[in-house]
Amino acid sequence: MTSSRAFPFRRGQAQPRLRLVCVPYAGGAAALYRAWRDLVAPAIEVCAVELPGRGVRFREPPISDMARLCDDLAAAIEPLLDGVPLAIFGHSMGARVAFELAHRFDRRVAHLFASGSPAPGIQLHHGTAGDRRPTAQLDDDAFKQRLRELGGTPPEILANDELMARVLPVVRADFVLLEQYHVDPQSRLSCPITVFAGRDDSRAPPTAAVAWALRTTAASRIVELDAGHFFLESHRSRLLREIERDLASTLTGRARTG
Repeated sequence: MTSSRAFPFRRGQAQPRLRLVCVPYAGGAAALYRAWRDLVAPAIEVCAVELPGRGVRFREPPISDMARLCDDLAAAIEPLLDGVPLAIFGHSMGARVAFELAHRFDRRVAHLFASGSPAPGIQLHHGTAGDRRPTAQLDDDAFKQRLRELGGTPPEILANDELMARVLPVVRADFVLLEQYHVDPQSRLSCPITVFAGRDDSRAPPTAAVAWALRTTAASRIVELDAGHFFLESHRSRLLREIERDLASTLTGRARTG
């Protein structure tokens, strides 16, 4: 896979001081982060990840296995490790993918930003109280009903049969990936972790964010937002401000004080 397909909106800079790899949530595409290129500090090169099955990679089958997905992404990220520091951001499912990628490139990653997700090791179940079946056991109608109950998918999309025929396999693969993902209880990163958590997020409240501190031997902090689960757009300015704060020492090449 070429880097241009993995990072379709990457605007290569002659001398970036840091590259920020951004991983989308379940069903999401690289376009979620397209605007970030023009909103972060000029020294940061944003590399928005396009996962198989969506965006410019829509003809590729989605991947429902974490190890296989990270093999795919690691091959695209490796050429970026040319001496320029690397940070990784991920929201919801993307936070867990980001953790696994950071683990693969440990000691070459300057910072991990985990957004809208419980820490790895906390098992996720997407079923409601009345139906706890794994996603892999659901037919399309039952899966669409689960998406309705979970919220987050606009009703007009759920009602569009043609669009859902393209979307369902991708979202299903993402849900299966999350439900079958298991992490070594002793797995730790050596880089700092910043966790973004919405106070009204029933899926990943601030209380669930605390466990991220156990996934690094370095510092960690939690940024609480007055938001629900989908705050990438509504709180984008705050997110970027906090990201730049934590990357300041890497961008300037000196230790952070205070």
